[in-house]
Amino acid sequence: MPIQTRLTVLGPLGGHPTGSGSGTDVAVTAPEGTSLADVLGALATAAAPGSGVPGAVYCEGRRLDPRSTPLGHPPLVDGAVISLHRPADAPSRVTPPAARLMVVSGPDAGGVHLLHGGEIRVGRSAGADVPLDDPDVSRLHCVVNLAPDGSLTVADLGSTNGTTLDGVPVTADPVPLRPGALLRVGESALRIVTGDGPPEPVTDHAPALPGPEQTAAGRPARRWGRRRAGATASARPERTPLPEPPPGDWPDPAGVLLTAVESGPRLWENDPSGRPPFTVQVGTVPRAAGPLYPITVDLTAAGSLGLAGPGERLTGLARWVLAQLAVLHPPAVLEIVAVTPGLAREWSWLGWLPHLRPLRGQDCRLLLAFDRRQAAARLRELTERLAAPPERAPGGAGPSRRTVVLLDGDPGGSEQHEAVARLAAHGPQAGVHLLCLARTPPATPASPLADTLAAARRETPAVAACGTVGLLSGAMATTVRLVGPDGEPGAAATADAVSPAWAERFARSLAPHGQPAGAAPGAPSVLPDSCRLLDALSLSRVTPVALRERWARRSGLPLVLGTGPQGPVTVDPARSPGPVLVEGPPGSGRTELLCSMAVSLAAAASPADLALLLVEGSKDGLRPGAELPHTACHLDARDPVRMRAFAQSLRAELKRRAAVLGDREFTEHAVSGGVRRVVAPRPAGRSGEPPESTEPPMRTPVCGPLPRLVVLADDVEALLDPPLGAPGRQAAGSVIRALRAVAEEGNRLGVHLITTAEPGGRPAGLRIRLTGRPPGRAELLGKDGSLPVFQAGRVTGRIPRTATLRPTVVPLDWTRAGDPPARRPVRELGNGPTDVALLASAATRAAQPDQATAASLV
Repeated sequence: MPIQTRLTVLGPLGGHPTGSGSGTDVAVTAPEGTSLADVLGALATAAAPGSGVPGAVYCEGRRLDPRSTPLGHPPLVDGAVISLHRPADAPSRVTPPAARLMVVSGPDAGGVHLLHGGEIRVGRSAGADVPLDDPDVSRLHCVVNLAPDGSLTVADLGSTNGTTLDGVPVTADPVPLRPGALLRVGESALRIVTGDGPPEPVTDHAPALPGPEQTAAGRPARRWGRRRAGATASARPERTPLPEPPPGDWPDPAGVLLTAVESGPRLWENDPSGRPPFTVQVGTVPRAAGPLYPITVDLTAAGSLGLAGPGERLTGLARWVLAQLAVLHPPAVLEIVAVTPGLAREWSWLGWLPHLRPLRGQDCRLLLAFDRRQAAARLRELTERLAAPPERAPGGAGPSRRTVVLLDGDPGGSEQHEAVARLAAHGPQAGVHLLCLARTPPATPASPLADTLAAARRETPAVAACGTVGLLSGAMATTVRLVGPDGEPGAAATADAVSPAWAERFARSLAPHGQPAGAAPGAPSVLPDSCRLLDALSLSRVTPVALRERWARRSGLPLVLGTGPQGPVTVDPARSPGPVLVEGPPGSGRTELLCSMAVSLAAAASPADLALLLVEGSKDGLRPGAELPHTACHLDARDPVRMRAFAQSLRAELKRRAAVLGDREFTEHAVSGGVRRVVAPRPAGRSGEPPESTEPPMRTPVCGPLPRLVVLADDVEALLDPPLGAPGRQAAGSVIRALRAVAEEGNRLGVHLITTAEPGGRPAGLRIRLTGRPPGRAELLGKDGSLPVFQAGRVTGRIPRTATLRPTVVPLDWTRAGDPPARRPVRELGNGPTDVALLASAATRAAQPDQATAASLV
């Protein structure tokens, strides 16, 4: 199965980059095991046409050996940045830093600066050692000194708004700085942590892609006016009495970045220290003593969250909200959808997050909408979900997977506005929460909060349905106040915001994560129109040795159905409380899926441990599965005598197993006894008349462990309601009663049923619903709701021409990431065996180890 890895390529100086910065984002699609050397020329052409194959390649400051560096494995994983000919940055120090300065709160939060000693100047100037985009910070605000013995001091540099250390003002005379103490400059809070740090710099102002519009420190060269003395009091957070702080250990932006970059233990930690899940911090209130007081919003209680304010300050706060959700909730729990028409530049960084992969089978590369057509598609997918029952978490506490929809900008016409209104009103009950942004002037004494709230509702009508609205206020929009449903504003707090460079570094760090257990590195997130089952089984070469190795490491009854957005989709019928039901309209691929299930089971267990019974009500589509050595019977509905013999033999086998097991549950290799199998029906005569039924219905008993028995029944509807004149009409009832007995008591006895219609008895435990668009597209349904869709594997086709896929390198256009993916049609070779015949031949030889070994020695 091919893998896809998204990289950024930095060309040599003087090259011709095509990306928005100085690098080119590309998607590399290649078979598993492809080395960097195989695509190096194409990468160089994408970054700088005509530059030729580079003599050196670097990733994160380390030189790579292209021939021994495989794609999809560290360091060449999603989000990686490679540089051609020379390192992207100057070589970083390898000496561990003595301390780290972390910007834990404020308008430019999230920075992590490594301190190696000497003087560190903090200020708003680009020439400062720690530059802060905080309008209340002076150009050179304060200086921190790290002595050789590890002691720290801090002194103010004559700043306008002063410096405080744990609430105590700092003068021009250096004072001791205790590690962990809270240092406040302007509206920003800093904390210094001692100890070993990472070997390379981890800062929000050193992005992976420094652009020409940025300063030497890597941050956009914006100039904010210093706050006038007369405006200071009105814009600072109000020192109003606060209730008890909310429970839990709340993350700060710097800690969140370190968690993402270093894959810390808090990555995707849903509920630490009693903190409610899906709760975000929007700001902090400084206190005279103790830690900062967090101002939080619980999305499950608020339903949706609205944010209003001017431009970059608003998007900085929204970036921080989304980053918190992404770092604390895995993609299996949280889905993020961005509906931001015309704002690709501001929000394309979200495309690196694994939470935007279309795990529900949406017809797009990523859950992004950067134009109105994409917005209409995303909103249609979301509103359709409102009509379906939500996926419930274990215990019924709420939806098992929630969706946060970022809404920034005009989504389109009246139909799209109506869809947004429906999502705002009814989405929270289905686990869909809106994050609505309204670009308005900040609230000031000249523009009260009520006027700003009214302006936000006019700008984005969905804000009116949000349970909580955060309004940015103050002359520089660095303060946030939350307004609840009652319209009363809460305490004023310093708004936490992160820069675009911080957000991109954060998202790239999470990009390689999010692959479920068992998924291939770099597995594509877009479902193909066709899936070869042997690829999903990772059987590139079907040999007896490979099958015997799989049989030896089997646990349970693994059944690979096909491929999902992030790899193979596997279920275990042995753990299902009832039969497996395969539903779908004609032409949707039901029979092909049943054949694939038979092949998948045969690849998982040896004929000594597993027997298959194939039953067909009217057609003959399961006959390819009869070639498998595991198949003990292939029964159709044209022979009433054999149908009755099959039913009698199957019911007798259930009674015999019940007698052997007693009150015990079936356990593989734990119960020994006589094993009898149903005899396969003899072929029909030349004239088409039913064959003679002279053979005994049971084989001679064989002593050994009880094998599992799986009954795959297709066209069961023809047995439940056989048409007039059908040859097997009189015996159909006996087969249905036998299948009903398997559904009722078979699981306890090691006999499992996979059927296209419920014969009665115990209801289905697993449901597979084929949609037919395209053929083989299916959804896996359980008692708790729908799981991600998948493309069912195919086994009866010839070997496809795309089995030998050549690596491709395609530049990424983020504006088109929300479009349906371009899919290559699968073409068969037209000759050679089918995949089921390949596996049946190898399985037959693998079941005879002596013969297989002898043949391999010839």
